[in-house]
Amino acid sequence: MVLALFSYRASVGTTEILEHSISPALLRRARSIAAEHEKLTRSVQNEYNSQTAKKIGELSQVTEALEDWETANKVIPLDVLCQVRNLTYLQSITELQQLLRDPSTDTELRSLATEEIEQTSSTLPTLFTSLQTTLIPPDPFSSLPCLLEIRPGAGGSEAGIFVGDLLRMYEAYCKRHSLHFQVLKLDSSSTSKSARLAEIQEAILEISTPSAYRLLKCEAGVHRVQRVPATETQGRTHTSAASVLVLPSFPDEQSGSGGEELGFDDPNSDYYISPSDVRTDVMRARGAGGQHVNTTDSAIRLTHIPTSTVVSIQDGRSQHKNRQKAWQVLRAKLAQSRREAREEEKARLRVSVVGVARMGRGDKVRTYNWGQQRVTDHRSGLTLNQLDNVLEGGESLDEIMESVRVWQRDRDLEALIADEEAEVRTAKKKGRLCG
Repeated sequence: MVLALFSYRASVGTTEILEHSISPALLRRARSIAAEHEKLTRSVQNEYNSQTAKKIGELSQVTEALEDWETANKVIPLDVLCQVRNLTYLQSITELQQLLRDPSTDTELRSLATEEIEQTSSTLPTLFTSLQTTLIPPDPFSSLPCLLEIRPGAGGSEAGIFVGDLLRMYEAYCKRHSLHFQVLKLDSSSTSKSARLAEIQEAILEISTPSAYRLLKCEAGVHRVQRVPATETQGRTHTSAASVLVLPSFPDEQSGSGGEELGFDDPNSDYYISPSDVRTDVMRARGAGGQHVNTTDSAIRLTHIPTSTVVSIQDGRSQHKNRQKAWQVLRAKLAQSRREAREEEKARLRVSVVGVARMGRGDKVRTYNWGQQRVTDHRSGLTLNQLDNVLEGGESLDEIMESVRVWQRDRDLEALIADEEAEVRTAKKKGRLCG
C-alpha cells in the first residue's frame, strides 16, 4: 500500500514522533515538476505566451504542495523554538529529536522542542496527502458533466428490475447533491404496472452539472445483486447483475460551447468523429405508449462503422433532438473507449514490469445483498449494513464512493511510482544516470 509510506511510531519517552517519508520516485517527480515550473516562470517573464502561462498554472499545485511539505518536513526556523546564538535553522525534525535525546538539554528547551515537534508533525499527514494527490495526472474528463449508462447483465428479468433500482439510486443521489439530471434514454420491455418491477433494457442518465464525471466515475463496473425475486415462489436467493458505464458528456456541436476547444474537428483528438465513418438510420419509434410511437420517423440510430458502436435514441418527439442526443452519446462512448485503450496498454506494460494492474469496466465492483442488508465494494473492501440508505442515495452511498476514490488514488500512485522507477531503470541502462 502506498499509504504505508507514511506511518507513526512512539519514541523519546511519551512523545509521539512522526516518521515522515515519501517514495523517492514521487519526490523525484515532484522536484522535477518544480524545476520545470521555475524554468517556465523565468521564460514567461521575458516573453509572455498563453500556452506557457497555462502550463505554469497546471504545475503550480505540485510546486506549492512540495514547498509546503519540505518547509514543514525539513526546515524549521530556530527562532520559533528558542533563541540560540550562531544557529539559523534546524534542518529537520530529526535534529529536534536529537535535541530531546541529549541529557544536557534543559527543561524549558526540551518542552519547546516537544511542542514544536507535535505541532509540525500534526500538519505533515495533510501535507503528505496533498503532495501525493497533486502528483497524480488530472483526468482529462474530470471537469465535464457525465452520462450514466445502465444495462442488465446476467440474471434475466431480475437484472432488468435491478437496473431500475440503480437508476433510482443515482437519481436520489443527484437530488441530494443538487446535481442537475435528466433521463436521456429509458428502454423498457416490461408491461408491469409497478415502476419498481419494470424490466429496463437500457437507461441513460445525463448529469449536466460540471465535474459530475469526477464525482461518479467511481461507479463504473458490474454491480451484483443477491435477493429473492418477486417472481420466485420457493424463496430461493438469485444472483443477478447490471453494468454501469460512466461516460464524459460533451457539448453538442450546434451549441458551439466547447467543441472547438475539445477538438471535435481535430483528427488527432479523442473527441473527433469523421462523419463518413458514421451511418445514420432514421426509423419509426418503437415501444409502448406515446402518440409519436409508430407514427413518425423520429427515431435515430447511429453506427460507427470502424468500431461497430451503435447508439439508438427515440425518446424525443423531434428527430432533430434525437439526432443531437445520439451524437452526444456516440462521441462520449468513442472518447472513453480511446482513452481506456491507452490506459489498458499502459497497464499491460506495468504488469509485465512490476505487476501493477487495474480493474476494468467488466470487473465486479459491488454487491448488494438484500437478505443481509449489506453492501460490499470489492475495490476498497468496505462493507456497510446500510442497504436501504445506499439505495436511497444517502450518506452511506457517499461513504462507499469516497472509499473507492481513496482506493483509486492509491492505485494511481502505485502506477505513478512504477512509471518513475521504470524510467530511472531505463535511463541507467542507457548510461544517462550513475548507479
